[in-house]
Amino acid sequence: MRGDRVRLIVVLLVLAGALLAIFWPSKGGWISNIRLGLDIKGGARIEYMVEVQQGTENPSDVVDDVWTVLRNRLDAAGYTEAAVKKVLRDNKYYIVVEIPGATDTVQAEKLIGSTGVLYFAQVLDEYLGEDPSKVPELSLEARRENAVWLKGRDGKWYLVKKEIMGRKDLVLEAPRIVYARPEVETRTGRYGYKVSFELAKEYVDIFKKITQALYVPEGTYDPKKRLAIVLDDVVQFVGQVVAIITDGKAEITGNFSLEEAKQLAAILRSGALPARLVKTSSGWVAPLLGRDVIDASLKAGIIGLILVLVYMIIYYRTMGIVADLALIYNTVLLLGVMAAGKFILTLPGIAGIILTIGTTVDGNVIIYERIKEEMRLGKPVKTSIAAGFDRSLSTILDANITTILTGLILYYFGTGTIKGFAITLIIGVLGSIFVNLVFSRLLLDALARFIKPLRADEAQGGTGQ
Repeated sequence: MRGDRVRLIVVLLVLAGALLAIFWPSKGGWISNIRLGLDIKGGARIEYMVEVQQGTENPSDVVDDVWTVLRNRLDAAGYTEAAVKKVLRDNKYYIVVEIPGATDTVQAEKLIGSTGVLYFAQVLDEYLGEDPSKVPELSLEARRENAVWLKGRDGKWYLVKKEIMGRKDLVLEAPRIVYARPEVETRTGRYGYKVSFELAKEYVDIFKKITQALYVPEGTYDPKKRLAIVLDDVVQFVGQVVAIITDGKAEITGNFSLEEAKQLAAILRSGALPARLVKTSSGWVAPLLGRDVIDASLKAGIIGLILVLVYMIIYYRTMGIVADLALIYNTVLLLGVMAAGKFILTLPGIAGIILTIGTTVDGNVIIYERIKEEMRLGKPVKTSIAAGFDRSLSTILDANITTILTGLILYYFGTGTIKGFAITLIIGVLGSIFVNLVFSRLLLDALARFIKPLRADEAQGGTGQ
């Protein structure tokens, strides 16, 4: 009895959590808690032109790298269902990004992140005042140094040069970042947060040479030997190099707020763009599937579900009712997890939900047949239920774990809608394990008095109760 009370509490808490996630009030009403994909609802569409530098040997490879970075950024933000397309038009390369659930293009652009190139540069001078391009002597200095004035995050203007110390072999542009994370600034006299990052191995040597070229002993100051990190033509960080970095691990400090540090770390972590993107158009994309296709698919799913529910009641009677309630419970649980996790529901995702219906039913059938075997031996119903669950445990776990492993492989190697299918499949299968072993056990114990024991001589193919 104590075990049943624990199961009841767990089942009710899980159900309450799922319903709360689905029906929690939001701006767009409760249904907006479950985000719908491009194929069902549409979304924001943004087109960028890829500015490939002249003389690039394989521009298509650069575009492929841009596509990979944007795909990774959207996946990291939870938008696995977003579409990223490469387009060649009038001998120019374009990237088209379509993001489901984005209510406007401004929101979509924030999800995409930085569209500029990240690079390291040398600071030659700084200026606090109006635009340096309007000051003749400052403009002359920029031309003489073959450098450019860029505004810093701190409001100052900095004269920066990509070629460190004028050397063409010391240019570090669009490096691949292994990791980047915000950390609390702990050094005396500094406040807020910093960003720690590590460069990929192929960039360690050049970064070492750059830090050697700009190195100044700690406690000294050289205004022409400062390192800058530039992103989106904004100087994000300026500082002296007080140590030669030999392992590619460094810090960006500057009294960042937590939100600023998180944002910069996210951009670094998701990858630096190897080329600049210029927005050429933005707007709204209509659902990719017609209303008739969506309606037909949903209709087929509902009819299939009803047939399964009716069959289980006819064949298993009382235990069939439990199986049907388990199906409904698992569906609510799956939708609740998707709402809480801000996952996007698409037609392939709905297919994954329908597939979990079969998984849930299959687990119940295995348990019920075990229970019937125990009852045919003349055991009491309660004893048969306990034995049935005990003997079914390994089979249910083996079958569902292999399905989960398959889903994880699909998620890891797949993109877009394949990831969406994998997500709903994994969530649904995990839910079916919980429903089969906890929810069904609770109801069967509660309804044990309505289950008629089977006689030992009853036909093996007869109906259950």
